[in-house]
Amino acid sequence: MKFGSILAATVAAVVLAACGQSADPPSESEIVPNEGNEMAEPGSLSETPQGSDYVAPDFAKLSGYGEGWYISPGWPGEYPAGFVVLDEGVSVMGRSSPNPAAPQEIDCTLPQLANYQLWNNPRVSADELEFFVATKTFPVTLNQDAQIEYISDAGSMQMLNLKQGEQLNYLRYLGEGFAILSYAGIEYDINEAELMDVTDIQATKGQEDEWVRVTCADAAKAWLLYDEVVAVHGILPSPITGYGDASDITLDQVAGIRAEAEQNAALAASVGEGPVE
Repeated sequence: MKFGSILAATVAAVVLAACGQSADPPSESEIVPNEGNEMAEPGSLSETPQGSDYVAPDFAKLSGYGEGWYISPGWPGEYPAGFVVLDEGVSVMGRSSPNPAAPQEIDCTLPQLANYQLWNNPRVSADELEFFVATKTFPVTLNQDAQIEYISDAGSMQMLNLKQGEQLNYLRYLGEGFAILSYAGIEYDINEAELMDVTDIQATKGQEDEWVRVTCADAAKAWLLYDEVVAVHGILPSPITGYGDASDITLDQVAGIRAEAEQNAALAASVGEGPVE
């Protein structure tokens, strides 16, 4: 499971069309149009790329996470995570059901040089990959009256008037500081910066489980949890090559990917040794 501050993400904005808010405003609040601030309709590059006739599975029903979790397709971030297989004959233990409580009963061998990243369209198509994220929801309480901007379905900025003591429910991180939160049962795409000084959002750390269903070497299907699979020897996080761009790697890239991972680990260790503000 992925732990850590969702607020500290440095990725850029991608709003999932599949997770958009309802067009009906809640009766408990006053919605004030902000006509002077139009915004282009967000993209959907954090969703699993599929054909136009693709119908996503019911990930909530399939996973069985239950109440208190928000289940949505794709992985969060402008540059969503992924993992690459550097060595030959690498096997991981997968699950038939995408839930941490389910047994890891599938011994799954992955092909060398494969890049399991949702922008790697050939791999997604050939292996019929499925990506979704389960986010542990939490309340966000207003500590003062405030007007909070959100992105409407049309892409314009609107205002949500809230009172001290009212609560939003944090559902999912998107990218570039944007997240999906709900109020009175309606979902809104909100920049977390809008909430920093007027709510207790900074007091809570988020929890995300990023799942992908892969096709193993023996044609079996297995669900893999990102944080577990990147801990396997011979597997490392996917390299970033460009926005919306990903492909399987080559043998020539393996040494460089290992070296970069070692540098990142050393940097993370040095940061971890210092005081936490």
